[in-house]
Amino acid sequence: MDGVMSVTFKDVAKLAGVSTQTVSRVTNGSQDVAESTRNKVNAAIKKLGYVPNKGAQMLSRSKSTSIGLVTLDMALHGAAMIANGVRMQAHDMGYGTAFSVVSEPNLTNTREAIRELIAQQVDSIILNVPLKSADAELLVEQYQHLNLIFIDVPSNSQVNYICGDHAEGAKLAAQHLIENGRSEYLLISGPNESSASQIRLQSWLGVLADANCQIQFQHQGNWQAESGYLGIRDAVAKQIRFDAVLVASDQMALGVLRALQELQISVPDKVAVVGFDGIEDSAFFNPPLTTIKQDFTRIGQQAVRLAEKLNANSQDALLQHHIETTLLARESSQSKVTASYEKQEIEKLLKKIQSLLPESN
Repeated sequence: MDGVMSVTFKDVAKLAGVSTQTVSRVTNGSQDVAESTRNKVNAAIKKLGYVPNKGAQMLSRSKSTSIGLVTLDMALHGAAMIANGVRMQAHDMGYGTAFSVVSEPNLTNTREAIRELIAQQVDSIILNVPLKSADAELLVEQYQHLNLIFIDVPSNSQVNYICGDHAEGAKLAAQHLIENGRSEYLLISGPNESSASQIRLQSWLGVLADANCQIQFQHQGNWQAESGYLGIRDAVAKQIRFDAVLVASDQMALGVLRALQELQISVPDKVAVVGFDGIEDSAFFNPPLTTIKQDFTRIGQQAVRLAEKLNANSQDALLQHHIETTLLARESSQSKVTASYEKQEIEKLLKKIQSLLPESN
């Protein structure tokens, strides 16, 4: 291990047959490097066990002392909870953390965030931003000296990832509403670029099609409460009939409930609503929200453990984990008012009427 600590830029450059400036450009993720050159440099880095940061001489062992997180805006509940899980687990394992927030997630902005973290001397980075498979795989290829763990990528991506079991959770939500007698559905999904949102949407569509339920309207939201609110207003303005709303996040479901209340559409008597995420506040919505709970904190914690595993061993097989989701059934999705309930009310009225009639001899 002592030999690893003494490896320099010059050693890497010599083995790869390039200049030290080229090594610098590769380790900082610069685009103006030919792919064949980048591959040679990364191969040399791997062979020599070079730690590409200025704090290498301070490392007591050949593993990271800092975990990086590229994250969506932490005003989003899920992003904040995942970040907290990362921070807590890293602290427990004696690692520092460095965060980089990407407000508008795309490949260019994600690369910029990775470079920012490399400058802060990390060699494991967790990415909680939506990425296509090809883009995630490109990042792994480009930053071969980093351990990258993804949280929002398609499930067929050839990268290391950890995420909630979105398909199973969405299936539970749809089945719950079907069992409670709902037949006409409004679907509010998250952003198209999010694999988490796409997987939930496809799972809803599959379950509802199998049950011959009607999908009356679809609205693409952006995870924020306002987009759920606007989805309902739009559907009602178009005079869409629906008795159930499946929502891809609890924050959007909050907007859904507000719009239904304003329009005097009773929940759950007329319309049932089910969210997704299981945020703590959802129990205090009006009415309390039925939701699919995913353990964001655990996802963040497991991502750090995954980074540690990658650090300790060169993994041949990809590490891909799904964290289970569970249904929390509350008032917002209770069964429709049934005929038997109405019958009881009529019987009560008849008894009252009878008691008011004069007794016959």
